[in-house]
Amino acid sequence: MKPLVVFMITLLTALMLEAIPFPEEFLWFRPEWALLVILYWVIALPFRVGVGLAWVLGLMVDLLQGGIIGQHSLTYVIISYTCALFYQRLRMYHRWQQGVFVAVLVSVNQLVDFWIDHYLGYAEPTLLIFMPAVVTGLLWPWSFIILRSVRRIYSIR
Repeated sequence: MKPLVVFMITLLTALMLEAIPFPEEFLWFRPEWALLVILYWVIALPFRVGVGLAWVLGLMVDLLQGGIIGQHSLTYVIISYTCALFYQRLRMYHRWQQGVFVAVLVSVNQLVDFWIDHYLGYAEPTLLIFMPAVVTGLLWPWSFIILRSVRRIYSIR
């Protein structure tokens, strides 16, 4: 398979994981799959994957979830830009340290989403808004290993 096709399959898989319905009780524990995948690619290939792709992926997540158009795009662009700035440092950290950094970045995503939803009257204040960040940070080491092996097997550069 061509590397570009495999790369697109990883993004499509992330979007499909975003579309999986969760029970109402576990909705706070839903990881941010699309953001997790885009963060990996920004760290792994910072000169090929960046803010533009994060913006497009954010628009797709907005369309998929039926939210306000641009809500996820805004946060994905901010977070991918931050990752692109610090990608050399992030590569030197251990996986669990990268997971903490990813959890902080996803917390920013959750906070901006909450502010927008609260302004529109869709959300009430609770600390559970940060639970997806914790879950995504815990999933980072495994998703990193899987995506790195995909990148190496298919020679994605």
